[in-house]
Amino acid sequence: MKALQYAQNVAELFALPEGYLRVKQLMDSDTASLDEVAEVILLDPVLTSKLLKLANSAIYNLPYQVESVSKALLVLGKTQVYNLVISIGIASACSKIDTSAIDLERFWEQSINAALIAKFLAQNCKLKPTDRYYVAGLLHNIGEMVVLHNSAEQAHQCQNYNADEKPWQLQQRVLGFTYAECGAELLHLWQLPDSIVEPVALQHSHKFEQKNKAQLVLHLAVRLALANQHPEIYSTRQLVDPFVLELLDLTQQDIIRAIDFCNTEGLFILSVLNPRISTIY
Repeated sequence: MKALQYAQNVAELFALPEGYLRVKQLMDSDTASLDEVAEVILLDPVLTSKLLKLANSAIYNLPYQVESVSKALLVLGKTQVYNLVISIGIASACSKIDTSAIDLERFWEQSINAALIAKFLAQNCKLKPTDRYYVAGLLHNIGEMVVLHNSAEQAHQCQNYNADEKPWQLQQRVLGFTYAECGAELLHLWQLPDSIVEPVALQHSHKFEQKNKAQLVLHLAVRLALANQHPEIYSTRQLVDPFVLELLDLTQQDIIRAIDFCNTEGLFILSVLNPRISTIY
């Protein structure tokens, strides 16, 4: 089957819950108030509990307890809530799929790390809105879930990448396409904007152009996340093309800072999406 056929097979099953789409719509609006956002969040007890947990987490170290969604929105800020709503919504969609054939913690760590690194790089490069880069990073590997639902055996096989065969190279050999291509087809079916779909689709392309900053940022973020997750297999120097850094006007110090940022913030988000991953918070 083609990448599009794989995506079409899961389009209805693998969709964001309506409540999350409504929150996202309000977040994207310039006129919606925090009270309106809070009202929609309160309709979803899971989302409500996770946001309150975040607001009361050690990372904020507040001298008081946050007991309402409205106060949580003030504490977390609109950007943080937007990012977390999308993250929790994707986690909810993934829960409908049997994930026993893959390492789910690896999937989430990879997704969150790429999202945070993409956001950091976008901020460093003064690219706005940074939320767009976070979402593209978060969804960069969603094609793995699509393939998993279609063929658990193939998804399991695609985990066996190594120093000689990168993940996307292995996917191409096993499937005839990459998770990036498959994921982009699903995002297109979800009617997400091209500004998110195109960088996901082109994340492994080596056609680098300075005008395509979104593609360059995601390309770099995905490779940095992979090197950070598997230091025993990959190094940043092995995965990162210096020309990409040149086009984005980034230094090695910027790369170190981006990885430090994702390591600090990553556990924070992962602990909420999947409490088994971390008990720190």
